[in-house]
Amino acid sequence: MSYRLPRLPSLALALAGLLFTVAATPADAEPTRRVTKACTADAKRLCPREKPNSAEMEYCMEAKGKQLSRNCIRALEDEGTIPRGYFGKT
Repeated sequence: MSYRLPRLPSLALALAGLLFTVAATPADAEPTRRVTKACTADAKRLCPREKPNSAEMEYCMEAKGKQLSRNCIRALEDEGTIPRGYFGKT
């Protein structure tokens, strides 16, 4: 009886592709104009102490996601920042 290991080259290629995709997306990417326009009021209202476009602002906005305006959520969904229905509003 012989035991066969899974095909490691294909697994390695899949992981390499995933890592490349993540590395190719800048962590500090600027939001689009539409997102900025739709979400600025929410950011000021919900996270007034956080710097715009900072990681802290992202964390705060996600934590308060259920309080975001519909326009902001739609803009984030359309941009692909969050999946559709992530905060339960559309």
